[in-house]
Amino acid sequence: MPLYSLSKFIAGIYRQSKTEFNQQIAGLDVRATQSDLLLFIYDNPNLVQREIAAQMVIDPSLLARDLRKLSQQKLVTRTSDTADKRVNRINLTPAGIRAAERVKHTMISWWDSFFTQHPEIDQPVFTDQLQKVYEALQRTKH
Repeated sequence: MPLYSLSKFIAGIYRQSKTEFNQQIAGLDVRATQSDLLLFIYDNPNLVQREIAAQMVIDPSLLARDLRKLSQQKLVTRTSDTADKRVNRINLTPAGIRAAERVKHTMISWWDSFFTQHPEIDQPVFTDQLQKVYEALQRTKH
């Protein structure tokens, strides 16, 4: 298998899973990146926008747009940092927490169903390898 195929596989896995996730969470009125953002903030509360953009590898202007939409939907809050009023700390509202938990449950159920339907794929090994790739990429950007 040529190595350039890896990008095709990774992109295809992401698009296919997000398409199916989005169908299951349609009532939340959030797009794929916004659902990822809700989960990230759920796991990493009180970060500033710059930190979120860097850690999620999202363009800061696109992040600002998605945060504005989530804020309008009353799913996130943007609070001025006490040390630097120019910086906003990002947190979930109670409605945002419920939305993130629904997204998380949907993703867990989807992946659980996928691995149940495909026992030929060793889930712990697959997860471990993806984590190693992700962590290696994170180290190379610093």
